[in-house]
Amino acid sequence: MTGSAPVMAGWNRFSGVSRSAAAAVLALLAALMLFGLTSGASGDQVTPAGPNAMRAAGMVGDHALYARIVHRVEAGEPYYAAVAAEHRANHYPLKPFVTVRLPTLATIFSAIGLQGGTLLVTATGIAAILTWRRRLMTEPGLPAYARFAALLIAFNLSQIVVREWVLIHEVLAGVLITLALALYRPARPWAAMAVLAIAVAIRETVLPVAMLLGCFALLDRNWRAVGAWLAFGLSFLVILALHMSAVAAVTTPADLASPGWNGLGGWASYLSFVHFTSGFRFLPAWVAALLVPLALLGWAAWRSRLAIAVLSIQLAFALLLMLFARSNNFYWAMLVVPTLFVGLAFAPAALTALLRALKPSGLPFPRQPSKAGRPPP
Repeated sequence: MTGSAPVMAGWNRFSGVSRSAAAAVLALLAALMLFGLTSGASGDQVTPAGPNAMRAAGMVGDHALYARIVHRVEAGEPYYAAVAAEHRANHYPLKPFVTVRLPTLATIFSAIGLQGGTLLVTATGIAAILTWRRRLMTEPGLPAYARFAALLIAFNLSQIVVREWVLIHEVLAGVLITLALALYRPARPWAAMAVLAIAVAIRETVLPVAMLLGCFALLDRNWRAVGAWLAFGLSFLVILALHMSAVAAVTTPADLASPGWNGLGGWASYLSFVHFTSGFRFLPAWVAALLVPLALLGWAAWRSRLAIAVLSIQLAFALLLMLFARSNNFYWAMLVVPTLFVGLAFAPAALTALLRALKPSGLPFPRQPSKAGRPPP
């Protein structure tokens, strides 16, 4: 035999797991799938722009809002004055201040134009896909087929080539999270940190990613990295305070306030958000109900710090979406969907190992025949 079996066992966390642990994992997987199939996880949980939504430049809803803001900034109007005017005119809330996006994306797009912005987002997405492919090729112990998981990232980044979608802040922020995770090295987190700094400047909801990576540095007692992540967080708080002050300067008591973020949609809403924002949106919703638990299982199977980081991020955002996202906040899922389905590449090996663990010790698990047509020794 070749040395492939020890390598496979090395990367697969579920290889050699106890029978009781395998049963528990498979039971949880089945429960999540069954609950997803029976809980009404469909597009009904998502509220895209309706027929009465604002329209501009061939776009509707939030797409049109952000396009109009970019055009006003292009014409020389200050960003916060443009935001206040457009939010009021189109019945968007201005309170609390987090209902107003940070000015980064509008400033960039007003400088290079919407077409230039689309090219920028597309180029960043391609860089993220290629960086992931290289990372999956060079990670110790991974099987050769792992590199093809980068295709799943490409499949779930289709929005990066669509003009109206690049105006949604979560699209570029999600691409940058994807790139940062491919660059992440626990001992040398500087490249990932730099990319995440840009992502946080575009959408403040990226902050939990940086916080989780900072927690890993703390667990590693990498004090230099801990200090850098703390500086990262403090710098962001300064930026957020300036943003809050700027929004307060253009709001009035009569401006609309947000209804709040208490969606409490649970697992069904999370699945519907993922389905609607992924490349699987053209397939029935039950597909996501089956694939999402498998993707999470695949991430849990890969024994590496990167996989633990990605799985932690996926679970954290799943919880945030289940608890807080309203039906029209579905685009929050775009922050993590690009990396979620990479786990599908590892799911078959995870399932095989778990099923093997369920076999009674006296019954060997069937093996694949060797190249000569005979079972391996």
